[in-house]
Amino acid sequence: MCDQRRTCERERGAYPRRKVMNLLIRGAIEADWPLWAALLAKLHPDQCAADFEQELAILTTLPDPYVGFLAFAPEAEVAGMIDARVRNYVEGAPDLRAAYIEDLWVEPKYRRSGVAKLLLNAVESWALDEGMVWLGSGTLPKISKAKNGIAPSGSMRSSGSSSLANH
Repeated sequence: MCDQRRTCERERGAYPRRKVMNLLIRGAIEADWPLWAALLAKLHPDQCAADFEQELAILTTLPDPYVGFLAFAPEAEVAGMIDARVRNYVEGAPDLRAAYIEDLWVEPKYRRSGVAKLLLNAVESWALDEGMVWLGSGTLPKISKAKNGIAPSGSMRSSGSSSLANH
């Protein structure tokens, strides 16, 4: 019965919101790479955390910034992560240089509590500080906007971009 009710709620789009928590959102540092890589491996199960950790060592040293932000619950448990980089082209953005969200992951027990929105806000602030006015993101064709957690915040659209000028 319970599983059946959840399925119906999902089909109607009526996900109950969980209590919003006090979270620490901060930029990822080198010491966070194993944690960041473990979350990436959850999002992309076809690649292992060790491979992601090696990629992070390369990506974070490139001339164009590649950044990650982590969300921590009060018990210092990781609640989620987001990473973004600068791209020379983002679909729908008139300027050449734009921020682009590569990955967004929220641990299941923290979903529907505002974690994704706080992580998106961190990327938006970073992009504005870097002088960019456009933020883009994309999803896999099989993943709906509601599933990837991006569209519900009102900041992003699937495979498109959004101006940061009004934020």
